[in-house]
Amino acid sequence: MSIDENKNLARRYFEDAPSRPEICDEIFAPTFQFHTIQHASITPQVVESNPQSEKAAYEWLKSVWSSDWRMTVDEIIAENDRVMVRWTFYGTQQGEYWGLPSTNKQITYSGINIFRIAEGKIAEIWDISDRLWLWQQLGVLPDIKEAIIQAKESMLAQQSDKNGVDS
Repeated sequence: MSIDENKNLARRYFEDAPSRPEICDEIFAPTFQFHTIQHASITPQVVESNPQSEKAAYEWLKSVWSSDWRMTVDEIIAENDRVMVRWTFYGTQQGEYWGLPSTNKQITYSGINIFRIAEGKIAEIWDISDRLWLWQQLGVLPDIKEAIIQAKESMLAQQSDKNGVDS
């Protein structure tokens, strides 16, 4: 496949598959690796996936996010069999998300996916996204500035307690 065909295939992952999960059979290899490169995630770092699993994932996303949720492609760069896509996700949480009840909060977060294309199909994906920001917007985690202030106060209190015990 040409570089432009590879870019179009990766674009379909974001623009077509969410609303038409049946195309997963067309765009994904029968089995492929999905790598999650982050530590603020609930999912495993690497999973073996297939078109059926991806269809189920898109259906699950439809149950979690408002009907107008979407992912935009902000930039695509490709070389040989690799395609890098910088994207942004927009949605309102209206269903349970990894055990978190509906918050009805509108969120936006960004990420980068790298796709390896083989024989005209997505054969591997590396996903890195700002899940910390996602969890903060949903109210699960505090704002980072707040967290640093709280950590500093806690550390100073511990040092003060330690110094008081040693005296």
